[in-house]
Amino acid sequence: MPSRPPLRLSGIAFAFALNLLMVTLALLIGSGLSAGSGLLMGLPLIGSVATGLATAFYVRQRAAIHAALGGLLSVPALALLILPNTNWSYAILAGAFCAVGGILAEFWQRR
Repeated sequence: MPSRPPLRLSGIAFAFALNLLMVTLALLIGSGLSAGSGLLMGLPLIGSVATGLATAFYVRQRAAIHAALGGLLSVPALALLILPNTNWSYAILAGAFCAVGGILAEFWQRR
């Protein structure tokens, strides 16, 4: 069995910071829209998936675990600082969707 490359702390930090940034930007963009709550609640999750995809192109190897760790480490910051009026479940979803983006990108890179 081939050995795996080590985890890069810079990749985890990249996913953490970019997930906070993308969720914040999505909320700012969504606050200007007068659409239904479904669109407004979906924008930050789309930003989290984009974060996972970007993390995959940043680290190139073991993208899913880097995106998962960075996304899940961002959950407390999202829940306490960026999404204070919502419950923790939405912040957990944003962290998990970051991992989903990393998984999708890793599947695409392996083809």
